[in-house]
Amino acid sequence: MKQADNIYLDHAAGTFLLPEVCEYLSTWLSAKTANPSSIHKEGRLAAAALDSARQMIAESIGAKPSEIIFTSGGTEANNLAILGGAYSLKGKGNHVLTCKTEHPSILESFKQLEKDGFRVTYLVPDSHGQIDLDELKASIGTDTILVSLMWVNNETGLLHPIAEIAQISREQGVQFHCDSVQALGHFPIRVDKLPVDSLSFSGHKIGAPAGIGVLYLRKGTSLTQINHGGSQESNFRGGTQNHMGAQAFAHALRHHQEHLVRYTTYFTELMDHLLRRLTPMPGIQINRGGKNYTPNIVNCSFQRIDGEALFIRLDMKNLAVSNGSACSSGSQAPSHVLTALGFTESLAQASLRISLGIQTTKQEIDGFCDELEQIILSIQRDLP
Repeated sequence: MKQADNIYLDHAAGTFLLPEVCEYLSTWLSAKTANPSSIHKEGRLAAAALDSARQMIAESIGAKPSEIIFTSGGTEANNLAILGGAYSLKGKGNHVLTCKTEHPSILESFKQLEKDGFRVTYLVPDSHGQIDLDELKASIGTDTILVSLMWVNNETGLLHPIAEIAQISREQGVQFHCDSVQALGHFPIRVDKLPVDSLSFSGHKIGAPAGIGVLYLRKGTSLTQINHGGSQESNFRGGTQNHMGAQAFAHALRHHQEHLVRYTTYFTELMDHLLRRLTPMPGIQINRGGKNYTPNIVNCSFQRIDGEALFIRLDMKNLAVSNGSACSSGSQAPSHVLTALGFTESLAQASLRISLGIQTTKQEIDGFCDELEQIILSIQRDLP
C-alpha cells in the first residue's frame, strides 16, 4: 500500500486554530502587552481586553460576566468545580456523586475527595453508557452536596440528558456541575435557561489555542479556591490570567455560535457518510445505541484484532485517530469508559474514537476508510 496523506480525525482531542483566531494572535504577538493585574496604563489596557473577552463569552452562553472564571483548560475547570465545590460544602454533608464513564479529570478529582474523607457514589451506566435517572434520584440523600455528570462523553459521543439531570439536582437542593468540554461549539448552551450551577469548557476543542479554559459559575454557587497565590478571577483562581488565550477563546466561541446550524448540518452529513463506510468492515462493532449522540464523534471496535498492531499501522499510514481520552495517552490500559460498558480488555484496546472537525472532508473520510479496511484485513490474515 502506498503511504497515505496525513488525515487527521482526532478533533475531539484538539482541533485546528480558526482563521480569525490566527489573525487575532498575529496582531497580539506584535502588540505590547502587560499584566492585567497591574495598575499602570498598560496593565489597565490588558485588563480591558480580558474584560472584553469575559463579556463576549458571557453573552454567548447567556451568563453574566462575573460568572466567567478563566482557567488553564478544561481539566483545571473540572478540578476547581469539583474540589472547590465539595470543600466549600463540607459542612452540609460529605456525599458526592458521579459516573464511571466521566473524563479522567473528573474521576481523579473524585478519587482525591475519597482520600479526603468524602463518600463517593459512582453510577454504573448501561451497556451504551446511559445512566438511569431513577437511580440518580435514589442515590441522592440528605448528605449529598455535589453531583457532576458530563454533557457529551468524550470517547463515545453519547449525550446525557443534562437538562433533566440538572433539574433533579436542583429539586433535591444539590449543587450540579457539568463537564461541557465536548458540547461547546456543537450544541446551543444557554445557562439562563438551563438549571446548572457550573460548566467547564476548553479552548482547544473549538479552535482556540491549548492552555485556556473557562468555568461558568452561577452567581451564589458555593466554591472555594484550590490554588493559591493571588486574588485574580474573583478570588477563585489565583495566577496571572492568559488574556491572549481568553481573547482567542472568545473569538472562537463567537464563531461557533454564529455557524452552529451550518456546522451541525455538515457534521451530520459527514457522520452519515462515515458510518456508511465503516459498517460493512469485517469484524466491526459500532459502539452506538440509538440516536442520542453528538454528530462529530463515533467509537468503533474490531473483533479478533490486536489493538497495538492496529494503532501502529494507522500511525505508519499517517492516520490520526485515538483510542480514548487524550489525557490518558501513553497508557497501555484499556479505555476505562469501554470497560465500564462491559467490554473485554482486548476489545476495548482494539477500539477507535474517530472525531470530525469543521475542516474534515468526505474525501478524507474515504481515504481513511480505504486504508483502515486494508489494515484490518491485513491484521486478520496474520492471525493464527
